[in-house]
Amino acid sequence: MMDYLKPYSEAYYYRFNIRMSATRDVTLDAWPGAIIRNNLLYAAEQIRIQKTNRSLREQIDTFSLNDDHPLYKELKDGFPKGYVLTDFSHATMIDPTVFIRKGDIFSFSLLLIGRFNEYRYYFFEAIREMCERGIGKPLTLFRLLDITENPVSPVSLSDFMPQETEEKPSEITIRFQTPVILYRLKEKKNTQLSYQDKCNRFPGLYQLTRSALSRLQKLYVLYVEPGACSSSLFEETQMETYLENAGRPLLKSANIQYINLPNTQKKEKKNEMPLAGYIGGQIYSGNFQQYLPLLKFMAEPGVGNDTVYGMGRFEADVK
Repeated sequence: MMDYLKPYSEAYYYRFNIRMSATRDVTLDAWPGAIIRNNLLYAAEQIRIQKTNRSLREQIDTFSLNDDHPLYKELKDGFPKGYVLTDFSHATMIDPTVFIRKGDIFSFSLLLIGRFNEYRYYFFEAIREMCERGIGKPLTLFRLLDITENPVSPVSLSDFMPQETEEKPSEITIRFQTPVILYRLKEKKNTQLSYQDKCNRFPGLYQLTRSALSRLQKLYVLYVEPGACSSSLFEETQMETYLENAGRPLLKSANIQYINLPNTQKKEKKNEMPLAGYIGGQIYSGNFQQYLPLLKFMAEPGVGNDTVYGMGRFEADVK
């Protein structure tokens, strides 16, 4: 079953760590991922990419699949972006509002997926532009101290794939570090949740594994092997065969809660859309070694909704 992942084994991402210091006391009054993301995108509009003459923002929003690609219809109205923001200092799930004193260092990480790493220097320029323009309340300038590449970059799916996998009963602990929501319910007149709705909202091991695989497939064809459209990569029967054992491990314990994090307010809208999902941990027992490379690799890029904000991040530990 590990063979199913081999076509994706070259999926990879780079991680860069950013540190900057505040020039005066400042408050980030929403989830830092939302504030950094919005300010970074504004700055990205000012950065031009030489070979395309697009702005970095336009490059981020460019959809690259042809209309005959198997995933075209699914992704044409919204697709995963080639970058992820994560690891924001100061913030906690209990109180995500951040107060930064003058001279304090605020840090976060930038993940660039696959070939999107080609635009790293443009992202660095956008980060510098963001610092010089200012963020937070009151609007505050930041000094960009450094941007360093993580020493283990790039991180590849192949790094987690052993030569042989021995299936034996064991325990896996899944810890949701930032809110994980795998399925966002659409607004509907009937507000009563169906059984399927409830199952989709609970981030069980099967749902988590399926979401991780779906996101891996999309990132792969968008940023690692652009346009790859082999039918074997998206054949539903093969995918279901690969996933069938993910529903067999038994849930031994769960200590999770559904939380909302404050988002930034959208222009011309009175209320912001909260960033929501589950945090906490779960323990499963059973045979799941075949899924560990997938879960380990996707832990940092995240799963589910709002991953670009740093949502959907988790850990998978086995004993």
